[in-house]
Amino acid sequence: MTKIVVISKKDQTILKETQANKIQISQPSIIQLDLKPIDIQSIHRVGNQCVITLKNGQKIVIDDFYTADFGSENTLLVHSGPEQFELVEMDVDGKTISYRSVNEFMQPLAASTQLNQATTPAQATEVASEDDGSPSLLKAGLAILGAEAVYLLAFDKDDDQSSSNDKTAPSTPTGSFDSDGKVVSGKAEAGATVYLVDAKGNTIGQSKADADGNYKITLDVAITDGNRVILYAKDKAGNSSQSTILMGSKDTIAPDAANAQVDESGKFISGLAEAGSKVYVYAADGKTLLGGPVTAASDGNFSISLSDSLQAGETAKVVVEDKAGNKSEAQMVEIGKDTLRPDQPKIEVNKAGTELVGTAEANSTIKILDANSQVIATATVDANGQFKITLSPALSDSNKATIIVVDAAGNQSTPLNISAGTDNTAPVAPTATINIDGTEVSGSAEIGAKITIKNSAGNTLGTATVGDDGRYTVKLSSAITDNNIVQVTATDTSGNISKSTQVVGKKDTIAPSAPTLTTVYDDRETTKLTIKQGESTKDSTPSFEGKGEANATITIYKNGVAVATVKTDTSGKWLYTPETELVVGKYSYSFTQTDVAGNTSAKSSAFDFTVEAMTIAKANLFFMSEELDLDELNDQTLLLIDDNNVFDVLAQHSVSSFSLDETNAFIPNDQIDLNSLLSNQEPNIALDEISDESSYLNPSINPVSGVTAVSNTELQTAWGALDLLDQSLNTLALY
Repeated sequence: MTKIVVISKKDQTILKETQANKIQISQPSIIQLDLKPIDIQSIHRVGNQCVITLKNGQKIVIDDFYTADFGSENTLLVHSGPEQFELVEMDVDGKTISYRSVNEFMQPLAASTQLNQATTPAQATEVASEDDGSPSLLKAGLAILGAEAVYLLAFDKDDDQSSSNDKTAPSTPTGSFDSDGKVVSGKAEAGATVYLVDAKGNTIGQSKADADGNYKITLDVAITDGNRVILYAKDKAGNSSQSTILMGSKDTIAPDAANAQVDESGKFISGLAEAGSKVYVYAADGKTLLGGPVTAASDGNFSISLSDSLQAGETAKVVVEDKAGNKSEAQMVEIGKDTLRPDQPKIEVNKAGTELVGTAEANSTIKILDANSQVIATATVDANGQFKITLSPALSDSNKATIIVVDAAGNQSTPLNISAGTDNTAPVAPTATINIDGTEVSGSAEIGAKITIKNSAGNTLGTATVGDDGRYTVKLSSAITDNNIVQVTATDTSGNISKSTQVVGKKDTIAPSAPTLTTVYDDRETTKLTIKQGESTKDSTPSFEGKGEANATITIYKNGVAVATVKTDTSGKWLYTPETELVVGKYSYSFTQTDVAGNTSAKSSAFDFTVEAMTIAKANLFFMSEELDLDELNDQTLLLIDDNNVFDVLAQHSVSSFSLDETNAFIPNDQIDLNSLLSNQEPNIALDEISDESSYLNPSINPVSGVTAVSNTELQTAWGALDLLDQSLNTLALY
């Protein structure tokens, strides 16, 4: 756990030393963290809080660090080494800009007082005296530090400047405490005298550096718990070095007592303690160990299983031990008894300091104590956790008070300092909606509150102040689209931050991926045949099937040219079949999809295939006489060759032979066209038509070979004989 020391800028007294994860600042202070810059992941401002996130995951929150829009009255310091501080510099949003070494950077004590590296110790005394009437070295040194200067100017209040010709100041000495804070040792200019000065400006130790520059100072009283002293050197000519600050790092401060409770079975004790500390449970005698130690988690939670369950009326003591071995006061716990401290109340004091309203544990008692810890007002919290108190005399900057919550079991909350205008109640979370384009967020929130919108990476996209009508509009620095999320918070004028409201950008700006072509079919027959990449097919209208986004539009490209579109169904499935037959040749098909928001994908990979010619059987028909018997007719049908290109039926006997091919036309009563009939995918249908006894050959158009005129009557019998051939052909595949 990180040690935190809070030092008053007014009188340089230590206000608080703790290892808690969260502290509150009540006056202008120097907050010193026992950390190095390398330990810190980030530092940023959240309302009036300074939030420090460490690389180990720990978070330190300093309440009321920021007291105005910018320019905090408080100063944050970390360590760069055993004897050196680093000043944390931050921008308006509290984000860390840099760390400045106390030995490399300087700022004025006040607007009218400029200190620089050439300032003498005597002048440093004069500056301090002009500022607050005190000649204290600490006033000069720490006040400069408090004003964010980083040079501490040393002086010797007993010796005047030397008249020697040697005007060169010695180098700043180095030094560090031993583990107990009793001995300081280090390096200085050979022969120089090294001094240690306490917070009151008194020299508490000195030593002369030997010929090698080594020195050692033994103190009567140890410097511990973050208390600091000023170290400087003075050479034989009386020139004083610049000063540096040493901090006693030994931790002698006990951690806060645990906040623990026994469960109903008397077997388990759980609660909160300093993160990283060890928690023990002892019997009522304070010696017999019943459970632990366990280590409190990073959020302070712990749970201990007892070796022997507590019985009704029995008590136990919970003790917290920090990493330095300091132990807290014991917290008494008892089965069946509430021993948990209530939380601090959430309150608002009006600017006049005459009225206080707030929320706390239901049915608890509120007590207001003056500077002498005397109760000056009380109230009872109602069943809804609400309370209100009229204050007389009114609170002010000079008349402050403390508020505590006492629950029904007598447990008291941690005291909270209050004054006129104190407000630690977070506003209600704002309402928020985002426009269609994702560029603007609007809603309602507490009047005068600052609205802040941040993306998932924690970057601020926009801010606005809520108007007198309780409304706000924030224009975002970058649009929020494609289901990305932003968090909207309201920070009131006291720096309290509301819970966040989540807003999702719905505009779709992301192009879909190319659609998928799953299968290409040759579906001339009832059985579908799959056409693979690069293959050939005799199907001039193959079917394309694929997948895309639901309700998208698929655009079909044939040889690089868009030729059609189809829609996907709710599951994303789509199907396309060319409306006109593809001529013989090679083809390359690709596809894109456009989603419902209008975003279009890239083209899919091309699917290449070839359409081949489809051969249809052509027939040379020779009619026959009625004397041809059935057996002979069947023999003639067997003259069809394997490739189904030609069949011949020979006419014999009384009717002269004649031939008909697809270039001639039958002209029966119903004007049958032989070309049309023979181009049908089932050529034998032609025979179904032309062998109909109601059809007659018109000899004037289609003369029989070698015959000048043939009557319909003469040919009728032979024509009807084709019915037998037709019946046989209907059983054969002609293509």
